[in-house]
Amino acid sequence: MEKVSFTELQQRMQLEKKKEGGAKYASRHAEDIYNVFKSLRTNWNVVVNYDLVEFAGKIFVKAVAIASTEDETKKATAFAELSQVPILKTQKGELKQMSEPQWTGAVQSYAGKYALQSLFAIGDQDVDHIEVAEQSLRPNQNHNQMQSHQQANYINKQQHNQINQLIDELAKVTGQPVETVARYYLGKYKLNNFSELLTTGFDILANDIQDKIKQRKG
Repeated sequence: MEKVSFTELQQRMQLEKKKEGGAKYASRHAEDIYNVFKSLRTNWNVVVNYDLVEFAGKIFVKAVAIASTEDETKKATAFAELSQVPILKTQKGELKQMSEPQWTGAVQSYAGKYALQSLFAIGDQDVDHIEVAEQSLRPNQNHNQMQSHQQANYINKQQHNQINQLIDELAKVTGQPVETVARYYLGKYKLNNFSELLTTGFDILANDIQDKIKQRKG
C-alpha cells in the first residue's frame, strides 16, 4: 500500500467521463470512481453510507462518502430525491418504466456518485446518461439557438435576492441548512446558480418555494 496525502489522492482521482453504447452524453458512475480508487492501492479506505431522510415533505436518499486512514477522516454528503418511478423515453422513442427496486437502486447510485465526486473534488459538471422529459428553466443551449441564448432575459438582482430570502425562510421552517435547500432547488430546475434563472421562470420557482413554506407552517 502506498501512503499518500488526501490532497494527492484527490489529484489522482480526477477520472474522465466516458460514453456508454449509444449514449448521447459522456458520464461517470459511482462504480467508475470505486474502480479507479481500488486501482490506486493507497493507505486510504473509502465507504459510502446511505440513509433515507425527509425534506419538504419528500423522501431523499442521503449518501455520505467517507475516506479514512488510521489518522484522518474526510467526508462529503449528497442527496437524491426518491420520487415516484418515472416513465423514461429511450433513444429509440420507446417508453419504459423501471421496477421500484431498480429505481431505488438507481437513485442510491446517483446520490453515491455525487458524494464521491464531492469527496474527491472531481471536476467537470456531470451529465446524466438517462434523459427524462421535463421542463428546464435554463435557456436552450443548442448551437442553432445560440443567438437567442445570448439574448436571454435573466432575473435581476432584486429577484435574485427574493429567491435567496425565500430559500432562507424555507431553511428556517424546515430546520435544514440554507446550502441544502438551495442545492435542492438548483438541482430540481437544472441550474448551476440562481443567476441563470430566466425571468419567465421566476414566478414558477418562487411559487414552488412559497408553497413548501406554507405546507411546513401548516
